[in-house]
Amino acid sequence: MPQIDVRVAGTADAEKELRSLLHWLKADEETGRALHGELRSSGPADPEHMGTLLDLITLVVSGGLSAAQLTLCIDQWRTARRTPPRVILRSGTVEVEVIGAEEGTVRAVAALLNGERDDDGGSA
Repeated sequence: MPQIDVRVAGTADAEKELRSLLHWLKADEETGRALHGELRSSGPADPEHMGTLLDLITLVVSGGLSAAQLTLCIDQWRTARRTPPRVILRSGTVEVEVIGAEEGTVRAVAALLNGERDDDGGSA
């Protein structure tokens, strides 16, 4: 099962947006049953803060979830936001920004779910 790290950018409160996105993904009839997600920190705790900064969602995706379903669900969540944040998915060296549910984005997310690499090892 692929593991995908999800980040949001372009927002003042990334943790709040990540919580919202995770709730949205779990509540969706199609995606909710095909993934397990949890909020995490990408780095060690900062001694200057009282708690841990949660800045990504780690998703474990089962084989029953299609790239189109995941892309559409994320795009619908973005559309429902007052100011749609950037959503970046990463697995290994493959990184995809979900900015819509267009065919190219779905193909890039499919490659991410299948554990494929870009030829140059960069962004999809």
